[in-house]
Amino acid sequence: MAQVKIEVLDAVIDGKRKGEQLTVESKDAAYLIGIGYAKEVVVKATPKRKPKATKKDEE
Repeated sequence: MAQVKIEVLDAVIDGKRKGEQLTVESKDAAYLIGIGYAKEVVVKATPKRKPKATKKDEE
């Protein structure tokens, strides 16, 4: 199954308190979101930096 990152709202989930994030199975995340204990965290993909090309001195 797929892992989903969630943020705890007004509850304690697996020892995590309000505002903390954890990764759970998608089925568990759907249940916790459904009863209002958590919300899904949107993970933004960060673009990788390309190394700068260096100019070689031509003589």
